[in-house]
Amino acid sequence: MKNVIVLIIFSLLVFSCKKNNTDPGNTNNQNGNQGIVIKGKISVTASVSSNGLKSGNTLSLSDAKKVLVYSGASYTLVDIVNGSFTAGAESGSATALVFLDANNKYIGNLFAGGLYVLPLDSLKNGKNTTIDLTTLTLSGTSVIPAHNPLGDEILITAAEINCLKAVSGYYESLSKNIDANNDGVPDILSNKQINIYTMFAICVGKWGINTILPTIATVDKCYINYTLNFRGGSGLDVSGKSFALSGPEGGAYSDIELHDFIINDTFLATFKRVTPAPMDAPWGSTFLPFKGGTYTLTLNGNQAYTVNYSNIGVQSNLLLVIPTLHTNSDGKLNSISFDYVLPNGSTVNPSNILTEVAMQLNDKNHAYLFDSSRDPMTSKTGYKTYTFKTPLDITALWQLDLIYIDILGNKYDIIWR
Repeated sequence: MKNVIVLIIFSLLVFSCKKNNTDPGNTNNQNGNQGIVIKGKISVTASVSSNGLKSGNTLSLSDAKKVLVYSGASYTLVDIVNGSFTAGAESGSATALVFLDANNKYIGNLFAGGLYVLPLDSLKNGKNTTIDLTTLTLSGTSVIPAHNPLGDEILITAAEINCLKAVSGYYESLSKNIDANNDGVPDILSNKQINIYTMFAICVGKWGINTILPTIATVDKCYINYTLNFRGGSGLDVSGKSFALSGPEGGAYSDIELHDFIINDTFLATFKRVTPAPMDAPWGSTFLPFKGGTYTLTLNGNQAYTVNYSNIGVQSNLLLVIPTLHTNSDGKLNSISFDYVLPNGSTVNPSNILTEVAMQLNDKNHAYLFDSSRDPMTSKTGYKTYTFKTPLDITALWQLDLIYIDILGNKYDIIWR
């Protein structure tokens, strides 16, 4: 239980420190955020019809007048002028492109190289990269570019793409989540968006130290706790401080509980499904996973929001952050080196999968020997080695938590004992 609580606390710290960068008035910014440039043009003749945003209207890609460039809680809305657009996106983000008509009705999402997001970290020309999608066509609600930037402007391996396919379901379901309050207008335009993501606490093995290699449990032996988390925009009314979750449609759970919540400029509400843990479990209870489907989040007892959740196949696509501790002649910890490996043994570039890694070193009483939550490793610092400013006494070290956030906002606590 303590490990899950630690992860929640870390999440709340991150949540409270990161302000929503959304600017509802920024509707004609052709350069977008500072960083990468993304451009494309509409093919009028190759459009396959799509249903409008919960309206039943039939739209084609030739109806597209705006592109919503969406990265987590931040967005830029740019105009399509004479069939073409140029937008900006932040380096280090997972960015979705959503195409809207003149009345902000949903038409479709960019779908490139098997992904509904563009992982914008490892780039051919760094922050000066320009991605020209060239001609775009519509198939259902998937907007297909003639030029696939994955493996070209975006430096990424097939293993990394496969890993991201499993976790990009949130953006695939954006067509359902974009209007959670069912008023026909994308919620983010009024700061009323609701983001949904999973939090995982995973006990995987024993860290390595000096010449002793880490011991890693097979994926089927890893013990995993799950929570389902909802983050809301500042335009939502949470004055009643009441949060409830039901669903999914067609097979609703009867055991969903509110685990915790925080209200700042926005809100974060966490839900769990609890059952007794098996005898060999590292914690006293198990937080069960949530299956994919359509859920209803209720605020203040009477405000219902429909959200679609895509279940993540964490067992087959988990990115393991594997630590090896390095000590000095006095046995104190000088540094920790890290490897990033998928369950099949493939090594990956962590910059394409995650945005930050923090660590917590604890004793048996769950007291911190060291905590880097407020100073995590990022792509700027590098993910391979963490060097301590002062050698750390680890005589009492019992547990090492490596907490990372993937580029879609899901959070993972990889626990080593």
